[in-house]
Amino acid sequence: ERRTTAKAFAKDVFINQERKLGARRRSDTVLVSTINDADQGSADVAYRTPPAPYEKSKSLGSGGSMVARLKLKGIDGRAPPGVEPAA
Repeated sequence: ERRTTAKAFAKDVFINQERKLGARRRSDTVLVSTINDADQGSADVAYRTPPAPYEKSKSLGSGGSMVARLKLKGIDGRAPPGVEPAA
């Protein structure tokens, strides 16, 4: 008797996991499509907006990401290592 209940229990758990996986897969596809839409939107915005004035982007460098700091170095006129300064 114990064996059959254990088997039945295991079967239920397996079915539940399958259901969860199915739900997870569905939500993943939804997430991916929304992220893609968001990316396209932000790309459009980035192209349309004029570059920020130097002073404004300078303040971002203090608490900003590494990417922002690298960009600032480029703006500053000191080219990052490995990049030839513009003539």
